[in-house]
Amino acid sequence: MQTDTREKYSSMDLVQKKEQIRNLRIAHPRFKKALDLIKRCHDSSSISDDPRCMLITGPSGSGKSTIFETYRQFNDKIIYESTRTKRVVLWAEIPSPTRISTFLETMLEQLGDPAPTRGTIGNKNHRLVNLIKDCRVELIMLDEFQHFVNTENQKVNYEVADCFKSLINRTKVPVVLFGLDDAKTVLECNPQLKRRFSMRYSIPPFGYEEENRKKEFRMLMKQLDNLLPFEQLAGLENPEFADRIMTATGGVMNSIMKLIKEAALIALEQEKEQIEMIDMAKAYQLHSYILLGEENNPFVKKDFKLTS
Repeated sequence: MQTDTREKYSSMDLVQKKEQIRNLRIAHPRFKKALDLIKRCHDSSSISDDPRCMLITGPSGSGKSTIFETYRQFNDKIIYESTRTKRVVLWAEIPSPTRISTFLETMLEQLGDPAPTRGTIGNKNHRLVNLIKDCRVELIMLDEFQHFVNTENQKVNYEVADCFKSLINRTKVPVVLFGLDDAKTVLECNPQLKRRFSMRYSIPPFGYEEENRKKEFRMLMKQLDNLLPFEQLAGLENPEFADRIMTATGGVMNSIMKLIKEAALIALEQEKEQIEMIDMAKAYQLHSYILLGEENNPFVKKDFKLTS
């Protein structure tokens, strides 16, 4: 299987290889579990009047948005019927700062309301509930749920939270929320929302704290290496590469993908058959502002030692 894959890459031209890198996604176990849990929530509406709701949290760059987009891409369908338009998934990014009006208007706009800013808050709320029912929405997915917390004073906007709770109670549609760890505060401050969102899933960065976590990260590196369009594997799972990548990125998925994709493009442009350490060093320099700073490039240190 591996030989066939490498042969397939050898027959690709430069444009095809760049496209392969651009679209590179990896379904590691955490990613798959999150998608499975979302599907469990989605399916609950067909078996219960008390559908499951879930909160997915993790630091910036941990992969929440990729999970959000992947589920939306494969499950969001608009079905045109004779008397209505069915919308399988209602998805949106919660605006910042969040007020009841902006929250309702965002949701109305996503469902195709011709004038989402028109009417009182009560009227907008009523229209939104009716639209969700008329469109037979099966799942609501909301990103950036931490925007329910005011960034200036770190206080929860209770009015918006209550409006959101009422929306769930009135529509009986399962909801999956995505956000930073601050999002938990919103649920903790509202007992009814806390009970409603009994399912929680956290996506922490990868780490080296335990041997099993180290193995998990090196397996991720091996999977990525296999998906890169080169005739030869670079051996990214080997300590020489993996330990430096962990040091450079802190195990944050977004940083890992940025670094490896950039190194792959650099190697391709030089017509190499695999990624080399110098390619990783150059990729690091390009993105050092989100990593450790240019002076701390772990890919140029010959005496590199992993620090815990």
